[in-house]
Amino acid sequence: MQTLDQYRGTIIACRYSLPSDLIHQNDLAALRGRVYDAVARVVRAQPLLQVGIVGENTKDPVFVRLDRLDLRKHVDWRSIDDSGDVESQYLALIQSQLDVRYTNLATQPGWRVVVLHKVEEEHLEILYVWNHVYNDGMSGKIFHEQLLRNLNREAIQGNEPQHTAEQGSNTWILDLPDSSATFPPNPESLSPWPISSGSLLKSLWRGLKPFSISPASETHATWAPIQAVPYGTRLHSVLVNRNTITKVVDACRQYHTTLTGLLHALMLLSLSSALEQAEGFESITPYDLRHFLPSNTPAYPWLRPKETMCNYLSVIGHVFDAELVAAVRSRLPREAAGAGLSADVMDLIWSVSARVRREIKARLDSGVKNDMIGTIKSVRDWRAQKEGEARKPRHMSWLVTNLGVLDGEASETRQGDHWSIRRAGLFLSAEVPSAAFSLSVMTVKGEQMCVSCSWQDVVVDDKLGKRLMGDLERWFGEIAS
Repeated sequence: MQTLDQYRGTIIACRYSLPSDLIHQNDLAALRGRVYDAVARVVRAQPLLQVGIVGENTKDPVFVRLDRLDLRKHVDWRSIDDSGDVESQYLALIQSQLDVRYTNLATQPGWRVVVLHKVEEEHLEILYVWNHVYNDGMSGKIFHEQLLRNLNREAIQGNEPQHTAEQGSNTWILDLPDSSATFPPNPESLSPWPISSGSLLKSLWRGLKPFSISPASETHATWAPIQAVPYGTRLHSVLVNRNTITKVVDACRQYHTTLTGLLHALMLLSLSSALEQAEGFESITPYDLRHFLPSNTPAYPWLRPKETMCNYLSVIGHVFDAELVAAVRSRLPREAAGAGLSADVMDLIWSVSARVRREIKARLDSGVKNDMIGTIKSVRDWRAQKEGEARKPRHMSWLVTNLGVLDGEASETRQGDHWSIRRAGLFLSAEVPSAAFSLSVMTVKGEQMCVSCSWQDVVVDDKLGKRLMGDLERWFGEIAS
């Protein structure tokens, strides 16, 4: 996806609350040093942050070990003057960073940290931005968890810096350990991933069948045709306050579903109303394979998947057929735009939500059996595979990825003056052949929930994206009331 320019970047952005001794102008050098040092410690602990990629335009690209890393090329510190508005610059920064391409991957790993700071403010924004070849979404969460831990440990223990500043320059050179022996293995190396012949054939046929003998079905997203250019991500996000999200989650439990299930159902409702030409829909839910992967195995005694940044994820699909979409539309008022949720509509929403939750649970209960990972070895050339996908009708109308709750308090420092995280958001760039809408959810424990949605410019009408997010924000309020 990187070399074909089908997907550019992922971001997890967190608002860090500062200790009081690092807030003022004369503390700036110490603040910068603290952040650089904490980033360096995460890099040294995570082998995938230490490697380049060679052969990226071939069917067999490989990671290569690097000896040193210049943190100046990976940490971008941006200061805001007294008149600058942090929030507006934060949103503009996320929008711009999503679509920045990665170059020189052979010598410069595909990730960066962007810090947005205003002197005398009690917080700063830290963005971890990366190429999906290196990490999945849960890896970004792990990055911030470990960064927070290191920020607080350095403050408490007075640890020696992990980086060195070259005399007379602004470069920060990090000598990298040889992590070859502890490089994270692929998930297929950690489990047999058994797959039945029926599941294998179904998966291969879905992915490899030529369009000429299998035209688009009623559930395909033909309303958003795949096109590679122009590439550009459009992004809209909303913050849901703590009180509202608590009530929404309580309602989900009452109706035997989850927030993820509810979001799928609300996406179905909004798009069924807005896209009259669409007969049905398909969507996907990415999920974390770390729940199934073993730790400290004889072959990999050092590996703890839940603490490791890499790509350990899979997806499950959901189908909303023409009959269901017709049932949704039959319960909507004639002027559906901006309408409230009637009892009839909510009954159907909770039913769909519960169904999606059951589908996800069934997939998770199956563990490694009949998972998509079991078919990966059948794909000999991923570049050709992705090129082929871009020539077919789009299957997915949306995806919902929920990274759950991040604990913004480091366990060692819950008392006294310390670093903490007060807000977090997951943001995805547009993915050319995948879902038309990418909906991402992330919450800080005891704080707000961030819901963001991205889509490809021109391919999806901005008015549709903004209407969708307006619906979600309004309906959250209704469900919580």
